[in-house]
Amino acid sequence: MSNRPADITRPCTDKAGPHSMWLWFLARTGDPVAKLLEPGFRGDAYALYERMRSRGPVHHSRTGTLAVLSYEHCSQVLQDSRFSTCEPSARPAGKPTSTPQAAVDNPGGSRAKESDQAYAVAAPLLRPALHQSATRIDTTAHDLLRRHADTDSLDLINDFAFPLAVACLSEVLGIPTAYSPRFAEICDVIGKPIHGTPPRSTAEAAHDAHEDLAALVIRLEHERRQSPGGDLISRLTAPRDADKTEADLRSLLEHVHRHGDRQETQDTGLAGRPGITSGKLNLEEVAQVCRTLVVSGLDTAACLIGNAVAALTAHPAQWQTLRSAPQLAGKVVEETLRFDPPHQFTLCTPTTQVQMAGHAVPPGSGILVMLAAAQRDSNRFPDPARFDLTRSSQPDHLAADGAMKLAVSLARLTGEVALWALASRLPQLRPAGRAVRRPGGAVRGFTHLPFRTSTTA
Repeated sequence: MSNRPADITRPCTDKAGPHSMWLWFLARTGDPVAKLLEPGFRGDAYALYERMRSRGPVHHSRTGTLAVLSYEHCSQVLQDSRFSTCEPSARPAGKPTSTPQAAVDNPGGSRAKESDQAYAVAAPLLRPALHQSATRIDTTAHDLLRRHADTDSLDLINDFAFPLAVACLSEVLGIPTAYSPRFAEICDVIGKPIHGTPPRSTAEAAHDAHEDLAALVIRLEHERRQSPGGDLISRLTAPRDADKTEADLRSLLEHVHRHGDRQETQDTGLAGRPGITSGKLNLEEVAQVCRTLVVSGLDTAACLIGNAVAALTAHPAQWQTLRSAPQLAGKVVEETLRFDPPHQFTLCTPTTQVQMAGHAVPPGSGILVMLAAAQRDSNRFPDPARFDLTRSSQPDHLAADGAMKLAVSLARLTGEVALWALASRLPQLRPAGRAVRRPGGAVRGFTHLPFRTSTTA
């Protein structure tokens, strides 16, 4: 495939500058921000957040950045148009996580208004796009689990979470059967994180995968304009009806499990949340949405599922609650996004001088918005260090920009299906072997998460 659109917006370019040794030194001498920014970090991030929070809602780091920890101040930064973000979650395969100097050198960040508008349109359309394929995704989840139930072992990330996310995205985008094998290969190459500098063969494979993905989007976008369906690409290229409401995936899944119906449901034609601006996205915007879902959405979904199951197995009473009522899968997803979210922090830079918690912040300065710390703020969440499915209220989860919100939207959908299937089919699931955290502080998840699937030893 070829003919990649030339104007697809790229995320901010990361730079490996001369500051790595200084970062290493600061981390070794106790600077908590430096520890989090180290590429190989696998420590207790939440202990570092509390250590910084004990000194106030913002923390001055010797790295030159200001870490913002309270929910109030993090929300303030994210909603302030004077800040731009450098979002590492949507980076191309092989790119390292951002460093403070990278964002200062490139203060424009990835908050391109045209991209955020496309993401804002796309995010609420994911759920209705999946609605018509919910039973097929549910079947895929059960099939993946069935294969490993016989062997009594399961790597939750590689054997279940990531392939389920790929299947979910394939259905959302309406990938034709003939293209499914190559699409799966594309997702495997550019949807999984690559830590450090990739070998030349890996970089070449990633380049080819990006080219093929762009060419596939061009083909599908052209076909769907001629003959639209219920998939996301069709919905993105068609005017939105502001009077229609989104489909309830949870109710549909409950119906599927209650009746054991494995037949394809009919599309309800529901189109999205009220208030979505009507009008069509252009090809570059559609391509950017699809690229972000592959590059960032799949990884976010796999991390969310892994973090959720790790939290559930660490809190047996909560796992028993989900086993008894699998329809609470959506509550598990929301609590995980608060308690242990995939996206831990993001880097912002002000374009003009601003005041933050009584401190003057000059333009171009690095501000780390500690998303995970904010969502354990006791001023906002009672008993914030407790994983609790019974929380009565769920304030909005913080997200840096449209790309992150879009990735989390896909993760929510995949997470609901995954957790419902796990609770229904593998109620005896239990950890087995050593879980391996992925390196780096910006995105929290696992590279390996081994489980036993029955009560046998």
